[in-house]
Amino acid sequence: MNAFYIARQPILCASGESFGYELLFRSSDSNAFDPSVDGNRATSSVLYNAIVQIGLDTLVGDALAFINLTDRFLEEPELLALLPPGRCVLEVLETVTVTDQVVAGVEQLRSAGHLIALDDFVDEVQFERLLPLADIIKYDLTQHSMDALATYCAKDAANGRRSLVERVETHEEFEQLREFGFDYFQGYFFAKPKIISGAKIPQNRVALMQLMAEVNNPNATIHDVADIVGRDVSLGVRTLKYVNSPVNGLRAEVTSIQHATVLLGLEMIRNWVTLLIMSEMDDKPSELMKLALTRGRFCQLIAKEDGLDDARYFTLGLLSLLDVFMDQNLEEALSAVTVNEDMSSELLNRTGPGGRMLDRLAELEQGDTSSDPTPDDMRFGQVYQAAVLWCEETSSLLS
Repeated sequence: MNAFYIARQPILCASGESFGYELLFRSSDSNAFDPSVDGNRATSSVLYNAIVQIGLDTLVGDALAFINLTDRFLEEPELLALLPPGRCVLEVLETVTVTDQVVAGVEQLRSAGHLIALDDFVDEVQFERLLPLADIIKYDLTQHSMDALATYCAKDAANGRRSLVERVETHEEFEQLREFGFDYFQGYFFAKPKIISGAKIPQNRVALMQLMAEVNNPNATIHDVADIVGRDVSLGVRTLKYVNSPVNGLRAEVTSIQHATVLLGLEMIRNWVTLLIMSEMDDKPSELMKLALTRGRFCQLIAKEDGLDDARYFTLGLLSLLDVFMDQNLEEALSAVTVNEDMSSELLNRTGPGGRMLDRLAELEQGDTSSDPTPDDMRFGQVYQAAVLWCEETSSLLS
């Protein structure tokens, strides 16, 4: 997979504690902005990498994320719908032309719970209409004299705004600016931007992860799941193919997803659709899908024998391989799908009945069988063989 890059530079309070991180576009491991990339594309890349590829919590922890916005994102604030309120400071770049549409967009973003900053502030006339909406004003130390910065800082404080100064490079500058009353500080004196990189999740896989999360939402009703499956023609056709196959033993042909969900139960349809979604990650070998199918069936059969919720444990078996499908560690992969705390613990910590099932599966898959098997060993071995046979019968329906 291709790599992605993003840089972050800390923003500190006067006390020296972290207040936030400015997220900066990078197109390679060279720690510099690529001038050949236009602003809209750079902002899109920062947003995508921060939210989808990494996640804001991983990237900035409890601090705020400072994100530069071009005209387009201010004029179309709906593009920022994925940003969680209260986590971001949205910076209006100094190149933005302040139009009625931009003002309306900033008002909408502020109403949604985001903080607004004016970046590299120089021209008070240019941003006159945005000043009442700004929470923070950012000043570039190299563009102003110390006397001018002291005046700006006092004016901001009098108007209920906070002041941030960037490009602070010496201890003397920091001390003088702190005496002026600046709230926040950024610059090489504290830290250079740090590049964070990783392997990109392919675009189609991101869409599939989102679809999987929708299907497994515990609040989703039969109608919701039917609508979700119906949005994808291939998914709908293959689901009906599975429902009408001999494995389910239905006498009359089922022609709608909603009808199928009523007949087989919401959880069984969820499990099948989850499996189909995983099968569409076409860069993965077919044997991996068979292994997921076998694991799901094994856990389901053991759960049935033990009087547990068999549909739930089928899901657990499937999701035990989610890290391999997603090319992420299991904890990260599970965070993209709605999984309750108990199941998450069974998958990650091998607790409870599900944890014991997965431990037994690992032994069976590795061929760790005892020379003097106990009745339990024999039982698990027989169930595993039944799961393998069922997998072979069922896997053709995935294509």
